[in-house]
Amino acid sequence: MEEERFEVSKRLLKTLTVDTRTDILKSLENRPMTASELSRKLNKHVTTVSEHLDILNKSNLIERVERPGRKWVYYKLTKPGQRILHPESYRWAFVFVVTILSFVGVWYFISLKTYPGQWLYSIASTGEKVQTMLTTDNIQKANLHIGRAEEILEDTKTAVEKGQTGIVKDMMVNYEKEISQARSEIEIAKENNQNVIPVLEKLSESTAKQTAILQNLATRSPEIKQEVQPALNISEESHSAAVSQLINITGKSYGQ
Repeated sequence: MEEERFEVSKRLLKTLTVDTRTDILKSLENRPMTASELSRKLNKHVTTVSEHLDILNKSNLIERVERPGRKWVYYKLTKPGQRILHPESYRWAFVFVVTILSFVGVWYFISLKTYPGQWLYSIASTGEKVQTMLTTDNIQKANLHIGRAEEILEDTKTAVEKGQTGIVKDMMVNYEKEISQARSEIEIAKENNQNVIPVLEKLSESTAKQTAILQNLATRSPEIKQEVQPALNISEESHSAAVSQLINITGKSYGQ
């Protein structure tokens, strides 16, 4: 039987270079665990752990497991995640390492130093804009903008941790643009009678997490509070708007 294809992408490379995410994979090796259990084991705040779990889930290294009758959500390794920890053969491990090394040569600087004001950031941003332009479906465009907003906040956190607070203002402007564009695409999709419930739910969940991240940035680094506040306002307002639209469309109750 032919081995399942294992794709190595820029996102996967970036995912594997963060120690906390590697620790999460190792922690899930023996059994599924909840975010709270991982938080206690790794001595990390549950919000931080949840953010890393989302990234690992999107990279198909772990999956959510919701057990009937239980309110807790468990996470477990997927087959690609297991292969990261236990390659099935030396041949597969060799191919994996060689593939990673070939990508590192191209993506190294873009992955680590793509911040506003640097020429490589412009290259990465241009590529993402082209991807969005080539996408004709408004809901897909909205999802791309939401995903980009998440990446911008992740990069902002990294920059602040490195003391590069001078770029925060530009990062926040870019974040605001991505969220605004996501909402515009959702409105167009809505006017075209497309089903916008899934993307509204994604926007609601994403902005709820982003609001917490922005609040944490402003609290931990008071010197950037003024730059962060406009983005925080847009995140909070976008979350409330998404929840209101969901209630109007579905008639269901959504947590604020």
